[in-house]
Amino acid sequence: MVYFHFVPHREFKRAIGMLSCPSNLFFAALLFLVWVGLFPIAAPSVAATTYLGPGTADGNGVNDGAGISSVVIGNTASNITFTINSSQPMTSYVLYTVEIQKAGQGGSGDASLNNPWGEHIGISTGVNSLINTWGTGASALTYSGTWTQNGSGSYDAGGTGSSFATKTFALSDLGLNVGDSFYFDVVSSYASPSGQAGYGALASTGYPAETDNSYQPWLGTNYYDSATDANSTFNSGATLYTVVPESFIVGADMSHLAFFESKGKVYKDGGVTTNALAILQKYGVTCVRLRLFTSSAAQAAADPYDYINNLDYTVPLAQRVKNAGLQFCLDFHYSDTWADPGHQSIPSSWTNLSFSALVQQMYSYNSNTIAAFRAAGAMPDYVQVGNEINSGMLWPYGEVGSPSNNWSQLAQLMNAAVQGIQAASAGTSMPKIIVHLGSGGDWGATEWFFDNLTAQGVPFDIIGLSYYPFWGGPLANLSNCLNNAANSYHKPVVVAETAFPWNNTYWTTSINGIMPSVTGQVQYVVALAPIVKGVSGGFGAGVFWWGTEYQAVNGVKEAGFNTASWFNTGGDVLPAAIEFGQLSAPLNLSIQLNSPNVQLNWPLSGAGLSLVTTTNLTAPVTWSPVTNAVQNTGTVFWVTEPMDSGPQRFYRLQSNW
Repeated sequence: MVYFHFVPHREFKRAIGMLSCPSNLFFAALLFLVWVGLFPIAAPSVAATTYLGPGTADGNGVNDGAGISSVVIGNTASNITFTINSSQPMTSYVLYTVEIQKAGQGGSGDASLNNPWGEHIGISTGVNSLINTWGTGASALTYSGTWTQNGSGSYDAGGTGSSFATKTFALSDLGLNVGDSFYFDVVSSYASPSGQAGYGALASTGYPAETDNSYQPWLGTNYYDSATDANSTFNSGATLYTVVPESFIVGADMSHLAFFESKGKVYKDGGVTTNALAILQKYGVTCVRLRLFTSSAAQAAADPYDYINNLDYTVPLAQRVKNAGLQFCLDFHYSDTWADPGHQSIPSSWTNLSFSALVQQMYSYNSNTIAAFRAAGAMPDYVQVGNEINSGMLWPYGEVGSPSNNWSQLAQLMNAAVQGIQAASAGTSMPKIIVHLGSGGDWGATEWFFDNLTAQGVPFDIIGLSYYPFWGGPLANLSNCLNNAANSYHKPVVVAETAFPWNNTYWTTSINGIMPSVTGQVQYVVALAPIVKGVSGGFGAGVFWWGTEYQAVNGVKEAGFNTASWFNTGGDVLPAAIEFGQLSAPLNLSIQLNSPNVQLNWPLSGAGLSLVTTTNLTAPVTWSPVTNAVQNTGTVFWVTEPMDSGPQRFYRLQSNW
């Protein structure tokens, strides 16, 4: 008997079927939803949500490093990460505590939120323990490793700039599973530098001026238990979080779709003219990205290609995206026309504003814009706060880098934008916030920017990076940048823009060993997939193709992107679009009997995973890599293995991290 065994997560196993095969052989297919299990793989990406706090409002009115500017919670299928951003440098005598209570568990679960809270996670110098207080009693589960703060792994004892602390826990250690919800609050407690109990809880995401002095740190121990709070003064501020991993974003920028349609261009599937968005949805695209300019109607009429993407143009297109059953990513440029690392011109109608008025304008503009999309039934799922902002935005006020270094002003502008988006999202899910750079092939530039940005305490959910193989160097550069970003900032990462040519009329020579051609475009998709899917920690969250809708139009300078789109000169959909959509395909491992061999097959959505095997599932199980070479036909991966002479053999895909 030969068994075929597939478990996306490393230990969780459940048989759901058995198939009869020739020669009296049986293959038991053990298949699982990719988000089930106790251990992470590359397939699930990370959901992350930012909650804004009270900023510098400490309960005792002292800027002592206890302020909470924001809290970011993110999860994969198996882990959950808490990041606390402080408005002042963290000090060794300030204690941050995340308190969570699983919904439906009674006590502080659903309605009254009375004490005791269910879980207390201490976040401070020397405090890296989880206090488990489900039911009665408490036990401390100590974790190895250190908290990371400003990338150093330890706390500031003063200094300048803002600070953050972050740590990841296994969901199972918190008694949580995917689909569970819990209430949470974050409080800060203060002890004097001499080690004596001090002011109690100083700040809370629930109450901007928490002053309940009944909180006392448990000094001299390796944990902090805030269950001594008898008053529960911040209960009404507790927030509900649901553990739901974000699906991998299979995205396409279609910002100029209506423009090309107005020029008579059509989009075909199988030779039949069809709605372009329906074509993308059919083949597996899950999200469409649309850029937004601040251009006037007169500017758009005078130069449609460079100015048309204003609100009047984009809202109807966003409605089409939503009506096609696709997610929507809104890309703010904060300019009348294209914004990129070398161009971040302030909108012409904003040029006479003072800086303080510009900050208020950013709040109002973002709030009003999101409200307009929401009213039209096209609420964004993701929002980019700026486009390729390597050197900041809204120059000169928010410019960073040589010769300017306006990090504080850039942070104020971005914070105002996020606050405006949050205000317009009241009563519904707030879009995930993406910060987008153009440096996917340059880790040094990416690190410089995000080190400075996180020091300013700007809240965001996802790191977005552009990578074009004809400009960004080899794919190894992208892999290095994505993995370093994920490891350094504990955020999901997406390739926010990429493309590859399907003919050689503009890009004429080999690009990283792949020739510009219809076949080469597919080869690039296959090469890119494991880079993003294999980002360490499961933080590879998606890819957006740029210029997807481009077709050649007389008199329009398209910088060659009409040769890197997903539609040929006649408007027919290209194979790369179909193959790219396989990034969202169900992760099924199938088997074929070709005596005396068996062939194991899996789709592009399993890129970045390794095939391993064992002959015995009795613990402890030893899994060994399958050493035969992985082949691919288009975007289907496969390995041929000889049939084992023994009674059984098990296979599974697993992550490499």
